[in-house]
Amino acid sequence: MTQEQLAEKINVSTSLIAKFETSRLIPKSDTARHLDTVFDSGDMFQESAAEARASSRDSVWFTPWLEYEQHATMVRSFQPTLVPGLLQTEEYARAILRDAGTRVPDLDETVASRIARAGVLHRDEQPCRLFAVVDESVLRRPVGGPKIMSEQLHAIVQACALPNVSVTVVPASAGAYPGLNGPLAVATVDGRNVAFLDDPLDGRVVEDPDRVTALDEVWESVREYALPGRPSLELIMEAAESWS
Repeated sequence: MTQEQLAEKINVSTSLIAKFETSRLIPKSDTARHLDTVFDSGDMFQESAAEARASSRDSVWFTPWLEYEQHATMVRSFQPTLVPGLLQTEEYARAILRDAGTRVPDLDETVASRIARAGVLHRDEQPCRLFAVVDESVLRRPVGGPKIMSEQLHAIVQACALPNVSVTVVPASAGAYPGLNGPLAVATVDGRNVAFLDDPLDGRVVEDPDRVTALDEVWESVREYALPGRPSLELIMEAAESWS
């Protein structure tokens, strides 16, 4: 069976079939179920996909969220602790994966995959619009040391020069506010919204419309606590200089 024939049978693109075959992407649960049906393989694909997801859940590249993110026309994210993945530099990402005790099969490959995600912001046709909100502590946390932090924050300033990228900061003076329970992201794909929640035990895609709407409202609430664009950029630049 060719890739094209299989793609038609399970209603996905041939590029996704290629990614499944080379282990660059783990099939979502319903896709794995369709594969088991096509190949009459019992639960083999479903069990293999579940095991792969469990062993690599710390690598966002291998979660179902990736498929949505790569096809999104807009992503709205909030990060209370770390720089959003779409904006991370190579050395910052490496420091997170290395120093936070994240278990990955191949550190270099995982870092490269994470950095490649930013390609959605630079697409020739309809680049993804990113509206990121971060807590001020993200700018102050010494991930990897002063040099890495300085380079990372300057990279954010550069990214903000793109017409489709906006980063705003919730200042420390805001105190407690909605969203401090953890990071979240909402992506617009084919005219509908899906969300992603991450926590120490699991990362999960949220597709239920009511729950996505609720998370969208949380993101909007968080954004209200953030400084406007220019003051946020000035705060990021000040923090970058403080690491130099």
